[in-house]
Amino acid sequence: MNTNTLVSPVEKLLLVDEIVRNQAEPFQSQSLPGHLLHIVTAGAVDQWAEGRPELLREGTVVWYHENEPVRGTILRAPWRFITINFIAPTLSPPPDERRVIRVDATTISLGRQLLKFWRNGRQTLASRQLNCHLTLLKLLVKLMPSTEHVLPSDTGANSWWRIEKQLRLQLDLPHTLESIRKLSGLSLRTVIRVCQAATGMPPMKRLKELRLGYARGLVQHTDLPMTEIAFRIGYSRSQELSRDYRLRFHITPRDDRTGTPNYLRIETSE
Repeated sequence: MNTNTLVSPVEKLLLVDEIVRNQAEPFQSQSLPGHLLHIVTAGAVDQWAEGRPELLREGTVVWYHENEPVRGTILRAPWRFITINFIAPTLSPPPDERRVIRVDATTISLGRQLLKFWRNGRQTLASRQLNCHLTLLKLLVKLMPSTEHVLPSDTGANSWWRIEKQLRLQLDLPHTLESIRKLSGLSLRTVIRVCQAATGMPPMKRLKELRLGYARGLVQHTDLPMTEIAFRIGYSRSQELSRDYRLRFHITPRDDRTGTPNYLRIETSE
C-alpha cells in the first residue's frame, strides 16, 4: 500500500439516534457490532461493561467495541444520549482509561449535527452521506487521543477483531494458541501479528484480559460462587483465578465483591 495514500477508516455509518430513558431503574443491554459511541446529554448512569465500572453523566462520551454486554442503573433520569454505530475495521478502540471521557460543548454539538444530518430526509442521498460521514470524522478527531490508534489497513487488525468476537463467546473453553489458530483459519504467525497490531499484546495475553474483565463483572455484580466464575471463564481452579485476578486488579475477588467499585477516572479529551 502506498504510504502517501489516505484511506478513511470509516466504512459504514449504520445508525444515529437519540435515546431517552425516563425511569431511574436497572437495565441490561449489549452494544452493537463495530464501534458504538454514546454521547450523554442528560442524566447519570452507574454501569459496568465487561468488568469495567463506569460512571456516565451529562457531558461524557463512552466508546464501546464489538458486542460488549452492559449492565447498570440509571441514577438520575431522564437519561438522554446520542448513539452512533459505525463500522471501521482498521480503527482500534481507545484504551480502557480513555473509554469514558468528558468532552467540551463543541464535541456535543458535532453529535447533534450528525443526528440532524442523519434525520434529514429532504437532502439528496449523496449530500446526506457526505454530511454524515464528514461530521462523524470531525467527531472522531475530537475523541481520539492520538493518530497512533488508527491502524494502517494492511495490518489485518480487522481479522483479529473477528477472532476476538468468537473468543468472547467461548471464554469457558481451554483455548491455546493452536485452538485460536484453528478458530481463525489463519496461520499461527498471522494470528500473532494481527493480535499485536490490533491490541498491542500477544493472543494469549489478550485472551486473559478478556477473561479477567468478564470475571470482574461477575464478581462485582452477581452472587455466583468463585468456583462457578472460574469455570465460566476457562479456569479449572478458583485459586488460579484468584491469583491472576489479584495481579491484574490489585485486589482479591472476594474483597472486590464486598468493596465499592473504583470508577474509572473520567479524563478530558483535550
